[in-house]
Amino acid sequence: MQRKKILHIVTRLEKGGALSNILSLAEGLAAGYELVLALGELDSEKELVLASAAKAGYRVVWLPDLVREISLLKDFRAFLDILDLLLKESPYVLHTHTSKAGFLGRLAAGLTGFKQVIHTPHGHVYYGYFGAIKSGFVVLLERFAALFTKSYIVFSEAEREDNLKRKIGKSRQFEIIPNGIAEAPYETAVSAERKKEELGLPKDKKIIGYAGRFAPVKGADIFIEALTLLSKKRSDFIGVLAGSGAKPDEDRIRELSRELEKQGLVSFIGFRRDLPEVLKVFDVFVLPSRNEGSPLAVLEAQFAGVPVVVSAVGSLTAIIVAGETGILVPPGQAAPFTAAIDAVLNEPALAARLREQAKKRARENYNYKKMLIAVKELYERP
Repeated sequence: MQRKKILHIVTRLEKGGALSNILSLAEGLAAGYELVLALGELDSEKELVLASAAKAGYRVVWLPDLVREISLLKDFRAFLDILDLLLKESPYVLHTHTSKAGFLGRLAAGLTGFKQVIHTPHGHVYYGYFGAIKSGFVVLLERFAALFTKSYIVFSEAEREDNLKRKIGKSRQFEIIPNGIAEAPYETAVSAERKKEELGLPKDKKIIGYAGRFAPVKGADIFIEALTLLSKKRSDFIGVLAGSGAKPDEDRIRELSRELEKQGLVSFIGFRRDLPEVLKVFDVFVLPSRNEGSPLAVLEAQFAGVPVVVSAVGSLTAIIVAGETGILVPPGQAAPFTAAIDAVLNEPALAARLREQAKKRARENYNYKKMLIAVKELYERP
């Protein structure tokens, strides 16, 4: 019996949550569908994508003109490539991801009359990324693309409402399917002492961790400011940043960290593929985002049993039950983060409660198998 074909189109797969989500989804779906993943050319993650495809048995198609930056010529060429791909592959479902691929893919579907179109925004770019004019233009494009979208997959009710209040799509188009995390990597016992030694971290200090890109929207600058304020009160900690970013963004964060580095209070460990192990040495995980879809790093921290302190923005308000599975802090200011971090480090009972409640709730609600089942059901829905 011939398997149904699913065509996924994504602009780029760079280090971060979207990469993990899309590859894990592709690997899980490839067992039951003929799966094709089309994406723009990569630099750093191409080998990872090809290894995933070889392991799971899906096909990769490269679209070299599909780039994140706006380029009228390249965007037109990418649109023609997507149009040709859609006609040639004739899939059962077209599943688009991220803004650029989502718009061009849905435009191609509208032009050809293709109806089985699902789009996953992976958060949104309505604020925190661009200025007011560009953000307004993105909203207009999304309203237009909604006309050619059968269903949206969003990660939380907050994300759904964020779209609806901007008049993007209709309520019936949105399906809430939370990100799913596989438990196995977090079940392995890790020697915190050996891991700290491997990472070059002091064994006698509290570890305050951040994992993510250094883009302004992620709030790494707020993390550094919060540590600077904390250093006025205590010196028994080290802030650890796992991640990377575009050179101007990373240079800015390193410049902000210069004084803390001189005091031995901050360490940059780069992008880590062993994040499940790294998380287990953290005493508290911090993500001061200005805007979030559904950050996998927060869920991963909870799976690893790390107390979390995060901004009260986007899907984080659904992932975190304030005071029970984590601490929610108003976005944009360092001082409240400093106070929350200090409280977790000072109160072992609070840290233990957050750790256990978060692990239990995360494994119940953000389960990888549940995510796959929900996506398959959406694909098969008339």
